[in-house]
Amino acid sequence: MRRLRPISQQPSPRPEPASSSTEPISDAKLSVLRLPAISGPPRSSPPSTLPRLSESPLRILDFDVETVAAGFADPEWVPQKITCVAWSWVGSDDVGVRVCGPKGIFGKPERRAWMLRPLLEAIAEADVVTGHNIYRFDLPIVNAECLRLGLSMLPQLRVQDTMRVPRSRGFKKGQDSLGRLLKVPGEKLHLDWQAWQDAYDQDGWAVVKERAVSDVVMHKQIREEMLARGWLGEPALWKPRRR
Repeated sequence: MRRLRPISQQPSPRPEPASSSTEPISDAKLSVLRLPAISGPPRSSPPSTLPRLSESPLRILDFDVETVAAGFADPEWVPQKITCVAWSWVGSDDVGVRVCGPKGIFGKPERRAWMLRPLLEAIAEADVVTGHNIYRFDLPIVNAECLRLGLSMLPQLRVQDTMRVPRSRGFKKGQDSLGRLLKVPGEKLHLDWQAWQDAYDQDGWAVVKERAVSDVVMHKQIREEMLARGWLGEPALWKPRRR
């Protein structure tokens, strides 16, 4: 399978703002990585923060979040803190990515707000959001972080989740397994336990960013192939509140 180029070989994103409380991080520029093109005609127009494509009926946003466990007071419930977000518009070859950095996990919540802001703006512009297991994991995690940070909760969303394959038994639904089955060219950067530890010990978290970006790139290819095979149904409605 084709491997993504290391981050060091890609055009360098703009540096993130200093974590000093005297500098307003809300005015920081969006980091964008340029990645190999994904086959298929453009289907969407991106937001103002990414290069604009030709217009199309639906704006479909693909995204992924990376998290770490943030405590074990209750063995039945492990809170998650978001460390990295990546997002891309279907039809675009660009992937936005931001991390909160070590200080953003504990002690500087404004760093997490800075990390989430462009993703939340893109979600607000999207007609449909898509990802793998985002209905049960990513969207509730993002919504919880918004509540903790005092941000507006997510709106009702139309969601196309590739975890929701046709009813079947003995069918592995993980993204890696689906990617191999469908023989897509992209591959999610594999990190074992120690590799994750090393990635979070690195300055700038370049490997964490690469992992999130590779996840989005691979997922866009999986979604396209699943659509071609008729495996995906219409987007389902996701609500931020239980009613």
